[in-house]
Amino acid sequence: MIVMGNVLGDKIAKKLYQTSLSKGDVFLGKFDGIHHEKFFIIVGLSKDKVCICSVFINSTIPDFIFKKKELLNLQVLIKGVKYDFLKHDSFVSCNTQLKFEFSDMYQWIDNNKCKVIGKLDKEDLDNVTSTLINSGLLTIREIELYFSCEI
Repeated sequence: MIVMGNVLGDKIAKKLYQTSLSKGDVFLGKFDGIHHEKFFIIVGLSKDKVCICSVFINSTIPDFIFKKKELLNLQVLIKGVKYDFLKHDSFVSCNTQLKFEFSDMYQWIDNNKCKVIGKLDKEDLDNVTSTLINSGLLTIREIELYFSCEI
């Protein structure tokens, strides 16, 4: 397997990858404490694309969420027939945000901990973005950082 950093030089490879990230990119990755790979979506990026805000995709809504209306309202349905990477309808869980640096993302890709598998369409991305911005779970500073062009 050819590693981008070996061919282009690590600094150029990182910059190339950084400029290729975009909102709506869907990844499959491994996370500490979770026994299976998870889908996650890039929903917000800072202007300089250093920080990334993302959310998980779940195949079902966990039982504990049904007991809390405010959490249930943060589950966004996406239709499985629209996406090759889904086997059935699933839910974007806007109640759990992943916030990490671009360098972390690059390391995950470089170490095969995650990979790009698709992209949400505009309608679903807009719905997820709106749900996340209006969730009350992000600070005003975080909204400005990740979603400055949406507000």
